[in-house]
Formats: sequence, structure tokens, C-alpha cells
Amino acid sequence: MTMASSLRDTSPVNTPLILVADDEINTTIMIQHIFEREGYRVEKVNNGIAALEAAHTLNPDLILLDILMPGMNGFEVLRHLRDDPRTKSIPTIMITANARHPADVARGLNLGADDYVYKPFAHQELVARAESKLKARQLQDAVERRTQELEALLHISDTLAQHLEVHELLELVLKLTSERLPIDLAFIYHFSDSGEVHHIRTYPADAPLQDISIHETILSQIHTHTLPFVTTDTDHIMPGIRAFMGGLLRHSDQVIGALALFNRSQEYDEHHARLFTGVVRQAALALRNAQLYEVQLNYAQRLEEKVNERTEALKSAQQMLIQSEKLAMIGNMAASLAHEINTPLMPIKLTLEDFVLQLQDAGMQFDQGGVELIQENIERIQRIIRRLLDFARSTDPDSRELDVNSILDGIIKLNHKYFQHARVNVDVHLQDVPPIHGSKDQLEQVFMNLALNAQAAMPDGGTLTITSSADTNDVIIVFKDTGIGIPPENVNRIFDPFFSTKPQGTGLGLFVSYGIIQAHQGKIEVKSKVNTGTEFTIRIPIYNPERSL
Repeated sequence: MTMASSLRDTSPVNTPLILVADDEINTTIMIQHIFEREGYRVEKVNNGIAALEAAHTLNPDLILLDILMPGMNGFEVLRHLRDDPRTKSIPTIMITANARHPADVARGLNLGADDYVYKPFAHQELVARAESKLKARQLQDAVERRTQELEALLHISDTLAQHLEVHELLELVLKLTSERLPIDLAFIYHFSDSGEVHHIRTYPADAPLQDISIHETILSQIHTHTLPFVTTDTDHIMPGIRAFMGGLLRHSDQVIGALALFNRSQEYDEHHARLFTGVVRQAALALRNAQLYEVQLNYAQRLEEKVNERTEALKSAQQMLIQSEKLAMIGNMAASLAHEINTPLMPIKLTLEDFVLQLQDAGMQFDQGGVELIQENIERIQRIIRRLLDFARSTDPDSRELDVNSILDGIIKLNHKYFQHARVNVDVHLQDVPPIHGSKDQLEQVFMNLALNAQAAMPDGGTLTITSSADTNDVIIVFKDTGIGIPPENVNRIFDPFFSTKPQGTGLGLFVSYGIIQAHQGKIEVKSKVNTGTEFTIRIPIYNPERSL
């Protein structure tokens, strides 16, 4: 099997397209024969202006660009390509017989050329260089697509988690889905406890609800599949439909509803199916959360009529339940997304490393900057996955009896030089406190995160006060800084996933910390005032030998 066959789908429309721009007709014909023999599609033009037009209309996978051409030279064509968002990422190899001076090579590379080939060239070298650029771009495209999927699902999850009304959620699911997937028509069904269709919403909102028999056919087909599915067998469902995706909105063993998407002009691919599966999971979790909220809200209203003095306490309990459901939803999503993203990520990384080693062993030049860009994106995804998995692991098998003061003392000593360099004075007041039960590693992670956040909030220096104390039930740990503080509108969001006020922050530190403290049956609270400082208070139950995490 040739390298070309491993780079492309066997269908003609997915075969990589190479654009050859050279004013020497014999050269373009020769290059066309070389690459067509390798299984590629080739288009050729003979001047710079035509090359730009072809790049815009054909969107090739690779451009082989001569430098000396009439109308517009290769350098100018390259500059226009890199200035245009539509063409700036197309790999481009400069082919030249005359521009061999180092200054010419530097000019091309500075303009964004991916490689240089001198005429006359060896056929095998030209093909190898072209295939290396195509492979690098495919790897980068795969990483970017998975990153986009992850970011899309996280956005959908966070948006749905902010709504607790079933009617709002049904419409919001359709709206968010239409923004991320190509659909011409969509239905979302909400089932009653008995399994009957309770509500139907459509996209577009003004689309007719269709005959009841059509909905029965749609739901019948969805119920035959345990998992979300894609099909082009749609003639018996609705005329004029080319592709159909459907899935049950299921939480544990309870079927809450169903989601059906239709497209009249294109089929759904693997990317669409993967994203749809994530949407179905998040929609089910959000609707289940809304149902629980509805139950609690009704209970609160009835209770308020009888016991007015307990209204505030009941509202607080409701908010805690909502937050717990939200954390449970994100925890399930974290494990699922980590698996979905991590599974293809490792072969991509290993393939890239092996590919680079092969090029280096062969003594061939390659785009080191492009490879590093791919590696940075892979590492970025891995960091996000690790932080998500930190949260998904709610318990630690190494849980044991712990001395909080010992952990705090270790964190203070570890960061002593760092705080000194940052002009942060650490004021420590640790009282004798009873032991707690938990994970030393996880609590070190929480305390380290709070300490470093405090330092970041004091860019010009300040004071970090760390205290420990105890009451009848809990050990109490406080981190108080004299930093810039948190705006009131952000205080209630700092424990949300992916919310950060730091330019380079992931927004997962406090989110993971919240989950760890909750897993220790504790609480973490925050008080803050702008330009005065922030105070985090952690309460963890005193160890009871008869109780274990």
C-alpha cells in the first residue's frame, strides 16, 4: 500500500487534492503525472493570479508553488495565501530553479512556506516531502477537531446546567444543537413518568409538528437502539430526508425523552455522530436535574405554606442539591469525555513521534514548527483531561487518618522561597486540632491551589494568612489574602468548571478543589471584597473511627 493510500479515503471526493502552480507547462504535466500515479487528484495553473483563484475555489490539501511566474510571483501568491483565513493553513511547498540564494529561501519561509524543493528534483523526494506535509496537516486537523468537540460539549454542558426549567431546557437543547450540527429539522420529546410523550419541541420553532404517525415512526426507530445512532434509511420516516440521527435521553435506567435530527442535503459523518452522542448525554443529565429541581421546588412551596420560618433554610438546601446534581453531571461527563478524547489521542501522539523519527533517520527536512504546534495542542488536551479526571475521581483508596496542620506546614515550607520571591508574607496560626480522615494527596492539591491563587491575586506582594481551628464537629482551615479581590458578579461562579479570571487559567483548579472537599464530606466557602482581599474557609468533619470516607 502506498503512503498516499494511508493518507486518504478511497472515495474520490476524499482523495487529497494537490494544486500545482508553475508557468512551465512541461513541469506541471510532469508533476501531475507523478502525483496521479501515487493516487492523488491534481489541478494545475500557469500563473500566480490563477493560483490564488484556484486556492480559493478548490481549497486544495497541498500547493506546489513556483516562484518565477507571470502576473504575480510565488512570493506574492504566498503572502496573499497566508493573509487569507480561508487559505492560511494550506501547506505550501516552494519549487524553484533560480531562487536558491539563502535570502530567497529565508524570504519564502518567513512568508509561511512549509518547505523548499529545487529544480531539477527527484520524483521520490518530491512525493515524500509532499506526503509529510499532508500527514502533518491531517494530524493537526484531527487534534483541532477533537479539541473543538471537547470545547463544544463543555459549552453545552455549562449552558444547560444554568437552566432548571424543563420547557426552557427543551428549547435550549435544540438551539445549542442547531449551532453545532447541520440540521434542517429536529424534534425533542419529553416523556412523563409513565413513558408517554409529555412535551414536543421542534426546530425551527415554526416548523409544523407533523402527523402523529410520523412521530410514532420516529420514536419506534429510536426505541430500537440502545445507543444514539445515524442512518440514511429515511424513506419510510419522512419524504425528502437524506440523513437521520436519533437517541434516547436516558438517565440510569430511566428514559426521560428522545432527540431526533434530520438533514435534507447531506449525510452525517463520524464527527457529527460523536458530537451528537455527547449532546444526548448532556441533555439527559440536564433534564433529570431539572426534574429533581421541580420536585424539590414543589416540596418547598408546600412546606413554605406550613412553616414560613424555615423558608430560608429550605432555599439553601435546594441550592445545595442543585450544586450536587451539577457536580454529578459534570463528573459523569468528565469520565466520558476523558475516555472519548484520550482513546484516539495516544495513537495520534505516537504516530506523530514515529513519523518525526522516520524523517530524522532519513535525514529529510520537515516543518519542525508545525510538529511542535501539534504536540502543544496534544499536551493541552491531555492537561484538560487530567484535570477532568481529578474531579471524576471522587474518592482516594489511600484515605487515612490525617493531621491537617502537618499538611499545611508542608505546603508552607514547599512554597517558602516562591512566596519570598513574590514579596508575599505568610502569617501562620495553626491551633491544635483533632485529626480528620481523607486523602493526603487530594488535600495537598486543594491547599496548594488556594495558596497559589492567593499569590496570583497579590501581584505587588501582600499578606497570606493561613489558620486552622476546630469546633464541635469540624476542623476549619482558612486562607485569607490581601489581594485584588473578586468582583461580586463572579463570586458565585468561581467554583464553576472552566471559569477563570486569569488569562492563562484553565478554570478547573477551584472546581476540582470543590469536588475534593465535597468528597471529604466537607464544605468550602468564599468571601471577597474588591481591592481588599479574599477569604476561603474549608470545613472538614472531625475523624470518627466508626465512619470512613
